[in-house]
Amino acid sequence: MTREQWLERCGVGARYWDACRERLREPQVICAYLDDLEARVKDGRGMLLLGPIGVGKTAALALIAKEAQGKVPGVWYVTVTRLIGHLLRQSELRREMVYERAEYNLPKGREEVVDPKVWPLLLLDEFGAAYESDYAMAALEDYLGWRYDHKLATCVASNLTPEQIRRNPHYARLVDRWRETCDVVVIGGESQRRPSGD
Repeated sequence: MTREQWLERCGVGARYWDACRERLREPQVICAYLDDLEARVKDGRGMLLLGPIGVGKTAALALIAKEAQGKVPGVWYVTVTRLIGHLLRQSELRREMVYERAEYNLPKGREEVVDPKVWPLLLLDEFGAAYESDYAMAALEDYLGWRYDHKLATCVASNLTPEQIRRNPHYARLVDRWRETCDVVVIGGESQRRPSGD
């Protein structure tokens, strides 16, 4: 499987396929996670990336997916609004999981259809986006709580500030769990995005 096929299967958009370590902000903590990725995922450890829009949080998640190929049996990138949509429709949340190594007791390249609830690594983007209802938030909390209880690694990117997190009891509860299981990285600076033609 090519790198592009892997990233597409993980759900990472083509805009982020060229993510690389050289463009990271706060590279020390993120690269330490990447260097020990397989062991950290097996231990249920993730990352919590906080910072304003445009500072490279999504690119960092894409890089985690990219470097997970051959190290982690299944990775799923999804925005929180898309995940909530699945949860509210009560869809099965099923995708193909691709195993690339024999140690997972499957022939190399075999595809299995599984519930992403049990995927070893979830990359959750745009945490803190507007939610439609308390029911939506409860569905999200239940899903992420299940992953926490079962020691499954979750990496999260959010534009929320620490103050916004503290003021919202739903956010505070989830982030408190992630602080136990994730390396917290605060990324600062101005947006890296530039208008076309610059």
